Amino acid sequence: KSAGFTLIELAIVLVIIGIILGAVLKGQELINNARAKRIQNDLRGFESMMWTYYDRKGRFPGDCNGNGIHNGDAPPLGVNGTGTPPSNYVDPAADYCSWYGATETINTPFSDLRVSRIATYGTPNRILARHHYNDYFKIGSTAAIGGIRYNVIVVYGVPAWLAKMVDVSIDGTEDGSAGRIRNYSKTGYYAGYAWPADTFNDQLVAVSYFFDKSPS
Repeated sequence: KSAGFTLIELAIVLVIIGIILGAVLKGQELINNARAKRIQNDLRGFESMMWTYYDRKGRFPGDCNGNGIHNGDAPPLGVNGTGTPPSNYVDPAADYCSWYGATETINTPFSDLRVSRIATYGTPNRILARHHYNDYFKIGSTAAIGGIRYNVIVVYGVPAWLAKMVDVSIDGTEDGSAGRIRNYSKTGYYAGYAWPADTFNDQLVAVSYFFDKSPS
């Protein structure tokens, strides 16, 4: 004669399963929050370094002619920008703004920061600019928006859910087409456009951060 589980025993098992699932979901939420916070902190860190350099030199790093705009584009060609990673030189003197009017590229901002010792001198740009999703931060400017170019820090290759979290944290709203944080990953949309729907939250996007001024 065999005996089955009682209703009380089944209820206890279901409660335990619920507790375990809740802990797993909560743990994943904490992990996602930590990932978003790390990207945001890195973004703020680059912004702080940009303004520290400006205070020292009277221009932003990478703005070799001192006209207020970094003339090396950070173009939205897919999620990898130009598709070319930053340079791997240990010596930043190889590609920094060694004189006013020097060629402004994706490397000059990072190399300027290193030469001035605001960033670690011996850390190659490829390492300095890399984030934990194995893509890169890049510093440049948009194409003309209403006749004006804008400086941006762009984070390439992050999931849409993370971009939305950073947007809400900095701008207070989830809108990829307005504010200081915008969706930058679609060719031609320099001023930003809507984030992907929540059903596509794992889609990789590029995030632009207008750190000094933003389009209206």
